[in-house]
Amino acid sequence: MQQGFPLRQDTEYPLQLHCIQILKGGQLNTMLRLQVGIDISRSKADFALLHPDGHPLTAHQSFSNSPLGAEKAKTMLLEIVEKHQFTGIDIAIEATGYYWLPLFMYLQQDDDLARYDLRLLVLNAKWVHWYKKSFAPDHKSDRQDPFYIAERMRTLPTPTWWEYDPHWLKLRFLTRFRFHLVKGLVREKNHYQLYLFLAHSAYGPKRPFAEVFSCINRTILHEPGLLEQLQRLSVEELAEKLAELSKNRLSDPMESAIRFQRVMQESFSLPEDIEVPVNFALNSMKTMIEGYQYQIQEIDLEIARLVKNDYPEIAWLDSIPGIGQVFASGIAAEIGNLEQFSERPRWDKKRNCYRQRRLAEVEDAVAKFAGLWWPEHSSGNFLAEETSMSKRGNLYLRTYILQAADRMRLSIPSYSAYYSKKYAEATKHHHKRALVLTGRRAVGLFVGMLHHHEFYQPKEVSQPT
Repeated sequence: MQQGFPLRQDTEYPLQLHCIQILKGGQLNTMLRLQVGIDISRSKADFALLHPDGHPLTAHQSFSNSPLGAEKAKTMLLEIVEKHQFTGIDIAIEATGYYWLPLFMYLQQDDDLARYDLRLLVLNAKWVHWYKKSFAPDHKSDRQDPFYIAERMRTLPTPTWWEYDPHWLKLRFLTRFRFHLVKGLVREKNHYQLYLFLAHSAYGPKRPFAEVFSCINRTILHEPGLLEQLQRLSVEELAEKLAELSKNRLSDPMESAIRFQRVMQESFSLPEDIEVPVNFALNSMKTMIEGYQYQIQEIDLEIARLVKNDYPEIAWLDSIPGIGQVFASGIAAEIGNLEQFSERPRWDKKRNCYRQRRLAEVEDAVAKFAGLWWPEHSSGNFLAEETSMSKRGNLYLRTYILQAADRMRLSIPSYSAYYSKKYAEATKHHHKRALVLTGRRAVGLFVGMLHHHEFYQPKEVSQPT
């Protein structure tokens, strides 16, 4: 056994599809496919090379995560393939940020490797972590991890192979970056309200105006000297000034003036030496919030420009009332090609053979991919009465689905009724539970429209005969 890899127990491992392929004529073609595991980081890529039966072929190999390192790794792979007369190459890597993507794009586009039917697989790091627990305790290191990555791929019954798809990848970059910006905006808004409580403790809870981040609030709280000036005015003068500041958009300036005075009276007063840094932080966070909002608007425009042509899937989903082009883009970008969920065969117990997935099973697969499913917990005669949602899936897809479902319940009567029903049935966390179940129901609609290539047809509108 080569040094640097854990010892395996003397157990027979099935070669599965890594060594056997069925030809069109029904004949069996025995193939020996080199199994490669890569543990990637920003600076280097660590390789483990396994025979199809699982034993290591070489000691630990490490290359820089760069074009030069990729070229050296390719040369090594070709030498091993020729030495052992392998007929194919399978490579697996953990999805560590985007550090893996340039290397995989390089490998897939290489003509020399393509001659050996190169197949690439991206593994969730948790899959490898759980799989490693089936072995004896071992070190967590760059020397050991590639072995478990390769072994996890080798024992997978039906892997979903990765392919470079620029059509969806470029849209996915934009929708995921928007997700990142929105999280940053929410974080800054929450932090802003914490400092706002220090400056004016009753301002957030009492809300003299409808929205804490409205234009009139930004003007009053951040224009130098304006807040002190407003506090010295009578209620009548204050009402006139507020109407002027809001450009006559306040429905009842007098009522707003009374609420504003009450908020100022019920707020703590900060000492002068603390007031200065708190106001500085508030002004700084206001600038950051406006920056996030501007960037989100810009990326929404960029998404609109990108999907204007050659993305019919976006138009189909965008036809759903309330969902909007951005959420439609986020959902379609994460699902990508729907065939990747339908091409994996399912065992038919009645016919005693494999068959293609039905549409309902494709819907279940997409929901599971998003983490919108509830795994069963049972043992012997025990069956858990309460099951938690998995959440182990694509966070981006799950978030866009739930945001779209929240819009749909406000725009589509059938989804509004379903949400209200689940809201009433819940015993706790009413909105969250009802929204998650509404989102799970919406998955069926999304998958059906993408499968049938059709626009939304509301059931509430009678179809012409």
